Amino acid sequence: MDRFVAALVAFVINYSCYFSEIYRGGIEDIPVGQYEAGQVLGMTKPQIFFKVVLLQVVKRIIPPMRNEIITLVKDTSLARIIAVYEIIWADQIFIKSDGLLWPLFYTGAFYLIFNGLLTIVFGRIEKKLDYYRG
Repeated sequence: MDRFVAALVAFVINYSCYFSEIYRGGIEDIPVGQYEAGQVLGMTKPQIFFKVVLLQVVKRIIPPMRNEIITLVKDTSLARIIAVYEIIWADQIFIKSDGLLWPLFYTGAFYLIFNGLLTIVFGRIEKKLDYYRG
């Protein structure tokens, strides 16, 4: 259980840094004119952020977030390095004990299908949020 917690903490720290950088870049990408327009309308700074800026940020950060989430799914197989029992390790046990390669193919298919579903879901989200392009 200690190794699982270590892997979990490592993934959380690593990807929270990536995600925070994605959010920071998305916030900095908003033109200054958007902030000024909110001030002209008499909005407070929190209102400008939540009602004007954050909605545009969410739209802009979906593609990099999709990439990082798919990478996270693939990187979970690296937990095997510190001996956390996960799907690839289970396949290696079948390969060694029975001499079968099918579990490895099933694992590859699982990762392919799961990442394919994530790609489709995020593609639809991007298309729904991309209402200004034809």
